[in-house]
Amino acid sequence: MSKKILAMFMATAMAATTFFGCGSTEEASKKDEGSSTTSTDEDASTKTDDEKVTLEVAVSGSAQEIAIHQQKFDLYMKEHPNVTIKPVDIGSERFQKLMTLIGADNAPDIIYLNEWTYVMANKGVLLGLNDLIEQEQFDTSVYPESLLTPLRYEGELYALPQEVSPFVIYYNKEMFEAANVPLPTDDWTIDEFYAAAEALTDPAEKVYGYRHPGAWADQVLGWLSRAGVDFDISGQEVKGLDTPEALNALTFLYDLVVKDELSPNPAALTAMGKGADAMFRNQKVAMESAGLWMLPTYKENPLPFEWDVVRMPMDKNQNTKAGILNWGISKSTKNPEAAWDLLKFLCGPEGNRIVAESNMALPGSTDKEALQIVLDSKFPSNVKAFVDSVPDCDLKDQLSIYRTEVNTKVQQLVDEMLIGKSTPEETQEKLIKEINAILAN
Repeated sequence: MSKKILAMFMATAMAATTFFGCGSTEEASKKDEGSSTTSTDEDASTKTDDEKVTLEVAVSGSAQEIAIHQQKFDLYMKEHPNVTIKPVDIGSERFQKLMTLIGADNAPDIIYLNEWTYVMANKGVLLGLNDLIEQEQFDTSVYPESLLTPLRYEGELYALPQEVSPFVIYYNKEMFEAANVPLPTDDWTIDEFYAAAEALTDPAEKVYGYRHPGAWADQVLGWLSRAGVDFDISGQEVKGLDTPEALNALTFLYDLVVKDELSPNPAALTAMGKGADAMFRNQKVAMESAGLWMLPTYKENPLPFEWDVVRMPMDKNQNTKAGILNWGISKSTKNPEAAWDLLKFLCGPEGNRIVAESNMALPGSTDKEALQIVLDSKFPSNVKAFVDSVPDCDLKDQLSIYRTEVNTKVQQLVDEMLIGKSTPEETQEKLIKEINAILAN
């Protein structure tokens, strides 16, 4: 890899933000009967049974997430004794670590991808999957189109989705009942959400109706999307931000955090030094937005009150963002067929089952048996809210090689607005100007 390309990688990495869980620390299912997407044992044996193969797989996340990955690896190695899977922990700074490995010509065979498929495909470091899919007549219709779209670059599919974790609202039932606020339902509106946040805020006790997390562009983009903004950064100029809908969304956030103080502002959150779990657990916020990644913590260390989840409130639509985990194959792998077989396993029925049993994410396909495992868990009671949110996942911001830089700018400028440094109108103008400067690079 040339020094010039490596420099481009590292420049992008400097702007990268850490994502979580399926997704994040602050931190998806098309039309199929759950048909198998893994190769048969006969297919695998004809490829590799007589040859010892070692495959490196990038992994990341909490100890529990790493253990879930290892469970899949152990099962695959049991079924394919000639294959050794070597996990490569890329830590919490995932994008930066991957760029370092790639720049040193030491990329793992299977690459852990969150939202970076466009960036990596553009740099030529991922193996295109179209020929492999065509040769085997591999059925990609088992994956929701909303999840596959960000994995295609210039007509080539570069990854498969393993898991998705749509954002929903977690809420404290007891706080709602004490304030005589009706419990939210999956068809609630943005006005009902705002009214609940007002009723549940107690300034004297420093209790907030909602917690809008700072430094997290997806949370901002989610409100923009629900307001009807078609946020498009695939060209040289941003589309959608110069609309009344965009200004409405920014004004909504400004009123929520600055004007009515229904959520702590980003500076206050930093000063508190408390994450989502702590404030929600300590009943200092009645509602927060997150994906399934909170569930294992709440199962292991139960919350001291009744709680549940509900879909994001309806504005012009009920779109939501999501934490995701995709797997791709390094273009430099010396074992492309073995890597492809492992990729299909990770994102196929057996991998889906393990993901579903983990209660940390939804499987990335419409595998009905795996999804039923999630529904049967009844944890939380309305766990179906996660499943029903998948078709409304808006991942359009990932369709740009500048996604990381743009999201960093979005979180910076909106956070400045939310601590009172600018108005919604000024913020809208700054967003358009500064995002356009990035896209024109």
